[in-house]
Amino acid sequence: MESYKSLLERARARLPPVQVARERFQVPEPDVMTDGKNTVIRNFQEIATVLRREPAHVIGHLARELGCPGVLDLPRGVLKSRVTREAVSQRIREYTEKYVICSECKRPDTHLSKDGRLTLLICEACGAQRPVTVRRVVEPEKPKAPVVVGEVYRLTIEDLGRRGDGVAKKEGFVIFVTGANQRGVTVNAKITKVLGNNAYAVVQP
Repeated sequence: MESYKSLLERARARLPPVQVARERFQVPEPDVMTDGKNTVIRNFQEIATVLRREPAHVIGHLARELGCPGVLDLPRGVLKSRVTREAVSQRIREYTEKYVICSECKRPDTHLSKDGRLTLLICEACGAQRPVTVRRVVEPEKPKAPVVVGEVYRLTIEDLGRRGDGVAKKEGFVIFVTGANQRGVTVNAKITKVLGNNAYAVVQP
């Protein structure tokens, strides 16, 4: 009768070699080309498949981090700006570390799960969980218009526009005044529309 030790050694010899997740996990390098003002990632779907993430989630991360619109044209991903291959590669590596790799066991066998307003990275290998946060880009606050639709202001016509309307300014804000066609005059102008850095008005008696 064989000893326990010999039986154990025989059983170990029959076991398949242990596969380490990081050894088999390799994200393809992005195949990047420039098309006019756009940057095309030709193997984008392949990258998303290896990462086991939705293509829309991946392109959203790239667009946000690179500061440009991103759209899917599967199997391609398109960034609406000229971006270097190195910059794309760097952002994909950052995405992998943040949204794919488990911070505990360093394996890529994970998935994302929503828990209320939180997004959790859950490891299928060791069971670890951690929240992932999206960096919010704070846009500069647009200056508030110094005029309000429906209000009447005393304005001095400084110039004439191409259509013959008067051009006035209030705190640097350009106002086109219909019915005022003489430079240097001061009129009562009722604001009818505010758009961006311009406003439109009509002369009031």
